[in-house]
Amino acid sequence: MSEIFKPAKPKKNPLEELEVVYVLYFDETYGHIPLLIYPDDRYKDDKQFMRPILMHPIWFLSGGESDVLDHIDLEYKGYTFFGKKILVKSQRAKRRAGLDEETPETIVIIVSLSNKLEILGDDIIRLLIEAIKERFEDNLFEIIESEILKDEIIKTPKIKKVIERGENLKKDLRHLIEEVTTSFFSNAVKKADTNSIKMQKAISYLALKGIDVSHIESKDYKGSFSSIQLFDPSIKSETTLLEPQLFTIDDIRIMSDSQEFEILIQNKSEKELKNLLVKITNIKEYFEKEVMNTRVEIWFPEEELVFISPIIPHIKEYLFFIIEEKSNDKLFSKRIDLNLIKELN
Repeated sequence: MSEIFKPAKPKKNPLEELEVVYVLYFDETYGHIPLLIYPDDRYKDDKQFMRPILMHPIWFLSGGESDVLDHIDLEYKGYTFFGKKILVKSQRAKRRAGLDEETPETIVIIVSLSNKLEILGDDIIRLLIEAIKERFEDNLFEIIESEILKDEIIKTPKIKKVIERGENLKKDLRHLIEEVTTSFFSNAVKKADTNSIKMQKAISYLALKGIDVSHIESKDYKGSFSSIQLFDPSIKSETTLLEPQLFTIDDIRIMSDSQEFEILIQNKSEKELKNLLVKITNIKEYFEKEVMNTRVEIWFPEEELVFISPIIPHIKEYLFFIIEEKSNDKLFSKRIDLNLIKELN
């Protein structure tokens, strides 16, 4: 990915210039263990490369606490690591007392993107989680079991069969990640709102990395400067993976007495939005506590609303949510760091 992640490889997968996907599990004996790294597994034993993964705050959350959040992020040396923890079915013998075969497996998915591509992080990790749960929720434990049995000195025919089954599932999982990420970048860029400053930065980053983006505006693609063509520009996307945001944060201000902060939010859609819940929670030691909860009956198009939240002493990080009351769907979420307010204003 960059000089901080060494050693450099002689030949790179084009997607490696865009993102790295980590699939890890919690081993009851050895702790956090990577199952695979996409696109290249060879970094699994590189301590420098794995450092931001092993210190990621997602490990400190229980499965239930992780469910409340779309994901937990870690910024490290120019990259953002989007992490989500899930619990999946298990039917393997555990190696610690008090755990039975049915004790769920703890799986962590982390997607690493350059900060220039941060705008894409919410969507790509959501799509990966959905695809992995749909396809592998009932047999991820077989990949884990296979990895554990590889360390057995004597491998019986039964063990070899389990290892072979796990290896085949692992190949399928890697192929699924490749399909999801390739499709995502293709569709996200083709359907991008190029009026967004963050998206403009993302597209510029793609171009600098040699990824062909000329077809965004060109209908008669005849080649470009790029030596890498990540996806076929002749194939038109039928779905929008990166939907236009319904809301934007126009301003965040700390009140003069520093006891409260206010957030100015605009409804960017062209329709009235009704019966919304607006919540602000604080983050302390990776756990959430609600500090503001209000209901908006009608939010008119292009209308700006101000929401005021108390500042909890010594707490600088907050999460802002807009939720549709009836469906409980999150329409908008944003992490707010009060230390960065001067940069935002």
